[in-house]
Amino acid sequence: MKMSLLYKISFSSLMIAIFIILSRFLSIPYFGGVPFLKLSLASSVVAFSSFYLGPIFGLIVGTFGDIIGALAFPQGEFNILFTIASSLGGLMPYLIYKILTKTKVEVKYPVVLSVILAALSIGLTIFLGLNDQLPSYYSGRIYHLEPWVRITLIVAIWVISIAFISGIFIVKYKFNKNKLNNSYNITSIITSVFLTYFLFKIPISSLVFTFVYQIDFVLVYTCRNLLGFFDSFTDALIVLVALSLSLKFPVRGAAMNKDISLIEKPKKISEDKIPE
Repeated sequence: MKMSLLYKISFSSLMIAIFIILSRFLSIPYFGGVPFLKLSLASSVVAFSSFYLGPIFGLIVGTFGDIIGALAFPQGEFNILFTIASSLGGLMPYLIYKILTKTKVEVKYPVVLSVILAALSIGLTIFLGLNDQLPSYYSGRIYHLEPWVRITLIVAIWVISIAFISGIFIVKYKFNKNKLNNSYNITSIITSVFLTYFLFKIPISSLVFTFVYQIDFVLVYTCRNLLGFFDSFTDALIVLVALSLSLKFPVRGAAMNKDISLIEKPKKISEDKIPE
């Protein structure tokens, strides 16, 4: 059954309420004592809304959830610019997922994600290998990197990248016999959440923090990237569980494969098993 407009509005309201609860009451602001880091599962609600309700309603959940939460339960100075990252977190997952499924590049393996992670890892390895200082053109500072710091960062980058890819195969194996595996492309779901984080949410939020609080961009961007590996994978896992549960509803998710029927066909009973 196709979702009605009333269903989408009602479900969006529920997602906004859950978003506010997770972001304002069940989150860790100033994570690690850093003012621009926040540990929260609220982004998973926005991403799920994008896949289940569609990009427009995902955008609505991300936008209004952030604005209402910030005004009703403030955790610092409110600035509408911070809402941009949350809004894109509801818009982009669905759009990226559709592009990936249309090109069919990630039907079995996380090809796009593997290539991006490899490119990032190689690029950062070359950069850290050739530079012993990190200049910041915004503040004019120069961060000097000791050899042990550069080696540690290079090793950490590769370990995190390999762990991320390995995690995808583990998750896909766990959902292999689940109906979710036929209804959605699991690898594309995870890749979509990852790309939303690293192409849109992290760069934009880092720029906003730099502009609003005059904090060094290099520092903000680096720290948020490191936390982004954990956040994106955790959010993707929660999204998969939520999508799996949503299959119990008699409505079709926005990103669901069109050739999948929600109505299970009754099993045929052989003639020799029919009671006389």
